[in-house]
Amino acid sequence: MKVLFQKKKIDPYIELKKFSFINKSSGSIQSFIGKMRPTRDGKAVSNMEIEFYKKMAYYQTEKNLKNLLRKIKIDDFLIIHRYGKILPSENIVLVLVASKHRKEGFIFKEEILDWFKKKITFWKKENFKHHSSWVEAE
Repeated sequence: MKVLFQKKKIDPYIELKKFSFINKSSGSIQSFIGKMRPTRDGKAVSNMEIEFYKKMAYYQTEKNLKNLLRKIKIDDFLIIHRYGKILPSENIVLVLVASKHRKEGFIFKEEILDWFKKKITFWKKENFKHHSSWVEAE
């Protein structure tokens, strides 16, 4: 069970292969890949810069995961979230969940993604050809 914040690109295929091998006795392995959108309101985005406070993000995540894992029984998970400069269509987040049955995996994946989106403070700046703007939390 692991959470990583990293600058380097995420290769979901390599991560899924390793994760599947480690969790070969699980009945279900699920994945989610979040990508950077190439446009915002019809305007082309050149890139996005993501910043965050690393210690706080790990602390918040660890605390939430303990509560979530008390409610939902899964075998394993891997969450990788990028920060730094990201180009359109590059992967921003990867979530892999191994569970005995698919239902628990679906529930865990949905809850952790919603929590990440709403509770971890990421500062996201989208850079366009002639200007930049900060993205408000959704």
